[in-house]
Amino acid sequence: MTLKPGDLLAAVQKDVRQARATIRARRSDLDETIAEAEAAVERAREEAAATSGPELVLEHWRRHAAEAAPGVASTPWDDWVVEPEPSDDEPSLYRVGSVEGGVPALVPLLDAGHLRVIGKDMATADAVVDSLLVRIVATARPGSVRISLYDPRRLGAGLGGFHALSRPGLLTVYGVEELKDLLGSLDRDIRRIQRDVLGGGHSSIAALAASTGRRPEPWQVVIVQSPVRGFRDDEVAHLESVMHAGAACGIHVICRDAPLADAPGIETVEIGEDGTVRTSMTGELRVTVEPPPANLVRDVCERAARWVGIERDPPRFAELVPHRFWGETSAPGVRAPIGEDVDRYEPVEVLLGDDPVHALVGGPPGSGKTNFLYALIGSLSARYSPSELEFYLLDFKEGVSFARLASGRTDKTWLPHARLIGVNINNDREFGLALLRFLGRELERRGAAAREHEVTKLEELRAVDPDGHWPRIVAVIDEFQVLIQQQDRITDESLYLLNDLARRGRSQGIHLVLASQNVGGVQALWGRGAILDQFTLRVALPKARRILADDNPAAQQVARFCAVVNSESGARQANRVARLPDAGAAGTFDVLQRELWQRRPEHLAPPQIFDGAHVPELTSVPSPPPGEGIVGQLIDLAGSAATVRFDRNPGRNLAVIGTRADEAYDVLSSAVMSLARGHAPGSAEFVLFEGEPNPQVARLARWLADEGHRVDLAAELPEPGDRQVPVYLALFAVDAATARSAPLRTAVRRLAEHGPDGQMHVLGWWRTVDRLRADVVERTGPVRTIDAWVALDVRDSELTSLPGGQLQHWSPRRRRALFYDQRAGNTPQPIIPFKVLSDTTSSTPEGM
Repeated sequence: MTLKPGDLLAAVQKDVRQARATIRARRSDLDETIAEAEAAVERAREEAAATSGPELVLEHWRRHAAEAAPGVASTPWDDWVVEPEPSDDEPSLYRVGSVEGGVPALVPLLDAGHLRVIGKDMATADAVVDSLLVRIVATARPGSVRISLYDPRRLGAGLGGFHALSRPGLLTVYGVEELKDLLGSLDRDIRRIQRDVLGGGHSSIAALAASTGRRPEPWQVVIVQSPVRGFRDDEVAHLESVMHAGAACGIHVICRDAPLADAPGIETVEIGEDGTVRTSMTGELRVTVEPPPANLVRDVCERAARWVGIERDPPRFAELVPHRFWGETSAPGVRAPIGEDVDRYEPVEVLLGDDPVHALVGGPPGSGKTNFLYALIGSLSARYSPSELEFYLLDFKEGVSFARLASGRTDKTWLPHARLIGVNINNDREFGLALLRFLGRELERRGAAAREHEVTKLEELRAVDPDGHWPRIVAVIDEFQVLIQQQDRITDESLYLLNDLARRGRSQGIHLVLASQNVGGVQALWGRGAILDQFTLRVALPKARRILADDNPAAQQVARFCAVVNSESGARQANRVARLPDAGAAGTFDVLQRELWQRRPEHLAPPQIFDGAHVPELTSVPSPPPGEGIVGQLIDLAGSAATVRFDRNPGRNLAVIGTRADEAYDVLSSAVMSLARGHAPGSAEFVLFEGEPNPQVARLARWLADEGHRVDLAAELPEPGDRQVPVYLALFAVDAATARSAPLRTAVRRLAEHGPDGQMHVLGWWRTVDRLRADVVERTGPVRTIDAWVALDVRDSELTSLPGGQLQHWSPRRRRALFYDQRAGNTPQPIIPFKVLSDTTSSTPEGM
C-alpha cells in the first residue's frame, strides 16, 4: 500500500501528540513521587528533632566520622600516641578541624579528588594543609604516599616540619621556575598509568587495588602555591587538565589561591576576611581549624622515613628461614622469601619455575648484590633438600663471595646443595664456559629422559620416574659479563649456550641467575634480545642500570638495604620493593649452613671447588698409567689432569715454550715426576740435560733416584736407537746450549725425529717458538716432530707454525698455559701448571 505525503505527515503528527501526552502523565507521576518522598523526609526530620535532641544528632555525626575517618584520621591531637600505627582500614575522609559541638570537620582527598584552599590568611591555610598531610602520612603505609611541593613564595618553607620525608624521596620540592617541569612529570605519569597500569581494564587505581588486593602505584599528593605574579592562563589550563585525569591515577592536587573553575571532585576550603573557615562538606557551619603540634608532625615524618628504609633496621635473616627444614618439593619450581615488602610488611618471594624461569640481578659496588645472593641461596636451601635442589655457583670478580659455602681451614662445613663452587675466576673465563657446557649436557640428558618417558617437562618426568634423581638446578654466575665481554671464541660459544639454556631450561628445570655490577656495559648480551627476553625476573639494587625497563626509574629511587623485585621483565607496574636482611653477617648464613650440613645425607660428597687463585699440587692427581705424563690441570669442572701419552708413534715428544723459567721448570718437572710415578722402578730411564745450571734440576735428579729410577745428569745427548725400556730426555733451557753448539742442535733434531720409534722421547723447554723451530726443523716450515706442546707467555700469533697453533685465541697470563696434544685432536686448552719445585732449601720437590 502506498501512502500519500499528506497521509504520512498526519500519522507522524498523531504519534508526536501521543508521545507528549505520555510524557506529561509520567512527569506528573514523578512529581507526585518526589513530593511524597520530600514530605516523608520532612516528617522524619521533625520526628527526629522531637524525639532525639541535638546531642543525639551530634552523636550520630561523630559515629559517621569514626567510620569514614577511623583512627588518627579524625582523632584530636591530644589523644594521639607518639608513633601512631597505620590504620588497617584506609580512611576516606580526613579531619582538618571541628565544628560547633566538637564534631570533626572532614575533607576527602586520597582516591576521591582534589582540594582547593581559598583565602589570604596564610597561617590558617598552612594549618589546614598541615593537618591534612600529617593525618595522611600517619594513616598510610610508609612509602605509599609521595608529596610534591611547588611553593615559589617561600621556597618550601611552608612544609618545614615535613622535610624529614625528603631523605627517602617521599617529599620533592620544586623551584620557582619548575612548575612546568612538575606538571609535565604529572602528565607523563598519568599517561603511563592509563596505558601500562590500568590498560582499559579498570577505571582507576582505587578500583584496581580493590579488585587485586594490591596497589601498584603510590598516591601522589601535589601541593601548588600560587606565585606572587599569579598563575598564567596556560598554567591554570594545564593544572586543570591534570586535576581532571589525575584522581583516577592516584594523583591529588591541593591548590592554594588558583583561579580554578568549580568542578566535580574538588573540595573547597574557604577562609574569609574575618578568619572564618567553611568547607564544601560543612556548608554554612563555621569550622575551627586545628593546626597540628610541631613535635607531632616531626615524629610522624621521622617514623615514616625510618620505616621506608633509610633508618629502619632491615629484617632479620632468621625471618627467611622456615621452622621446618627441607619440607617443600621443587617439582613445580622453587620459591622463597628474600625480604620484606616496604609497603605491606609481608614477605617478598622470588620464584624460579615455569614463569619466571631465569633471573637477572644488578647493582653497583656496595649496593648489596652479594648480600641478596646470600639471602636467596640461604632461603632456598632451607626449604628444599639437596635431592630437590642443586646449586652451581661461580664468582668472576676478585673475591671469595661463594668460598664461604665450601669447607675452609677453620670452618669445615659446606653447603649441602652446592655441587660446584668457583671463585676468583676473573681470569679464567674458560671455567665459566666449562660450566655452561656441563649444563648443556645435563639439558640434553634430561631431554632424552623426558622423551623416553613421553613427557615434556621436569615436573612430569619426576611424576613418571619417582626413583630418578631430577633436582632443580640453579646456576648463579656473579659478574657474568666477564664471560662474554671479549670478542673471541669463548664469548661466541658462551652466548650460544646461554641462549640455548635460556630457551630450553624452562622445561628441564635448569635455571640461571646472572648477576652483574653493570649489565648496561655488556654489549654482546644486549645485542641478543632473545636471551634477555627469557630473564623475566629482574632484581635491581639501588642505582642499578639496565636491569628494569627503560621507563622504570625505581632502581634510582630505592633506598639502601632494599631491592626492586620485578617478575615482568622490569615493567613498572610489577615493581615490589623489598627490604633485605643482612645475610652475610656472623650468626646468620654461617649458622644456617652449619645446621644444614649436620642434616646432610651420609653419601653426599662435598662440592667441587675451583679457586683461580690456588695453584694445584701434583700429589692431588692420581698416578697415571705407564708412559703418560701430566703437564698441568685442565680448567674444567672435574679438575682433570692434562696428560701426554708417550709411545712409539712419530712426534711423541713434548715442547714447553716461554720465558717464565719457574713455570717452565714446573711443567717439565711435572711431566717427568708423573712419568716416574707411573713406571715401576727400573722400567724406565731418565736423562736430565741442563742448558743453563739450575739447582732445581739437581733436586729433581735426587728425587728420581730416591724413587728407584735410573737417572743420568748428562752433558751430552745420546744417539737415537731402539731401547729396551722407555728413555725420557728432559732438556732444561736447551736453546741456551744449542745456540752455542751446532752439533748439539743436530742431536736434538735427530732425537725429536727418530727417538720415539726407539722409545726415546724429548721433553724440552725453549724460550721462543723460533728457537724451537731452529732446533727441530731442518729447513723452513712448520714443526712436525713435536705434536704436544705447552705455551706459557707466548702470544697466539707466534704459535701458528706448531701443530694446532692456528686454532686458538690466547692471552698469556701468570700461572696459566696453553696446552695442545695432536693425538687428542682437540683445540688448544688452557691449563694450570702444577707447582712442584720449591725455591727453599728443601732437598725434595714441593708436595712430593
